[in-house]
Amino acid sequence: MHADIPTIDAVFLASLDDRSNPLKSKGIGELASAGAGASIANAVYNAAASGFRDYPITLDKLLPGLPVRA
Repeated sequence: MHADIPTIDAVFLASLDDRSNPLKSKGIGELASAGAGASIANAVYNAAASGFRDYPITLDKLLPGLPVRA
């Protein structure tokens, strides 16, 4: 879990890194977003009781799996 990660110290360097992004920064933010898609798919499954095996999750994939209301 993200709560298990110890405190991270940010270090600012005086020199520029030639392999940094256009904003001249480097980070590990992508680690926090790795589970976002799976979390959204799980929330849709819990709300609609319809699972998915591929992305993107769209209405044309969701609607056929929904139960019919009388």
